[in-house]
Amino acid sequence: MRSILMKVTNFNYLGDLQMKKIIIMTALLASTSLMATETVDENKSVDANTSVSVSTTKINGALFYKKRCSICHGENGEKTPLKGMIPIASMDASALARKIKAYRDQDERHGAYAIYEDSIVMQEATYSISDGQISAIATHISKLK
Repeated sequence: MRSILMKVTNFNYLGDLQMKKIIIMTALLASTSLMATETVDENKSVDANTSVSVSTTKINGALFYKKRCSICHGENGEKTPLKGMIPIASMDASALARKIKAYRDQDERHGAYAIYEDSIVMQEATYSISDGQISAIATHISKLK
């Protein structure tokens, strides 16, 4: 009985490391799932060459902007992460949506990474967001002053 108790209470170093890895991975998974709480109507599509999607009503663009964009662009879109860039506040929603999609897809046609050196940062920031989320963000930014 004593040997069983010692095995249960005596954790080895490798076991502790594995447990820490599991806890960290679980925490990361939980945090990423919290970031994806916005709902998207997948039946509605967004054409990058047209105006902003109607499905933006289900996504809170302001909240999404605050979580994903405000750290570099400021609470009201007034900051510029790099010298020479213009603030994004009050930009045209359609043009901005096309540019964000171009960053996500690394599409040179809209000057997303041909003009600025921030393409790696923006690609990392946008790789996982849907067209509907981009439309909601762009609509929100276009209303900022």
